Amino acid sequence: MTVLIIVLCLLTAASAVATIYFRTKGQSFNGMLCKFLSSFGFMSIAIAGFCNNHLSDPYYFFLAVFGLMFGQGGDILLGLKEIAPKFRSRLMAMGTSSFLAGHIFFIAAFIKVAGFSVFPFLIGVIIFAFATVLIKILKFNVDKKMFVLLAAYYSILFAKCIMSFIALYRTGYNAFIVTSIGCVFFIISDTILGFLYFLPVKSKNKFVAAELGTYYPAQILLALSVSLIPVVAG
Repeated sequence: MTVLIIVLCLLTAASAVATIYFRTKGQSFNGMLCKFLSSFGFMSIAIAGFCNNHLSDPYYFFLAVFGLMFGQGGDILLGLKEIAPKFRSRLMAMGTSSFLAGHIFFIAAFIKVAGFSVFPFLIGVIIFAFATVLIKILKFNVDKKMFVLLAAYYSILFAKCIMSFIALYRTGYNAFIVTSIGCVFFIISDTILGFLYFLPVKSKNKFVAAELGTYYPAQILLALSVSLIPVVAG
């Protein structure tokens, strides 16, 4: 089963490379298809990891899979905007909301294992305030609803990252080493994505490659955490 996890990681990585290639070549439809395949790969890695690790916490597994499922939904919705530009704004909001829900499920998974902490949410409130100011300063091309949604999204994303580091500190589990690295990659990826979506960017292909090149490792690492998490008593 360990071999299967490695194979799934390699296939997902190959699909990721194909996505980056097609997106930088302006072949949005082919890139979208490859990105959908990668999303299936993330969940496959998590499922294979759970089957391989007989000591894995089932609650963590289900919460993580729901997180990855909502991430897949976000990928699909954001991908559709490339072929349905008429509904771009609506799809952007729906896709962002889906990813936000996925992050919340991962926060719940981390709390399930390591216990609750108010600190990530305090940081989230600070990030929300900071994001609202930064979005205004940078003059992101967003309406009022998307403005609030983006600020909320980044606050939850940072709260997820902080909760992962707290879980690592409290438990010392290898699973939280990979999730913490994955969360940092996610922040980098979505920061780049914000510039791509809402600001006029030169050398767009470089930004696309950087965004996807950090997004895929983030999701793969989060999915791999299932194979490393032990059962937690209680």
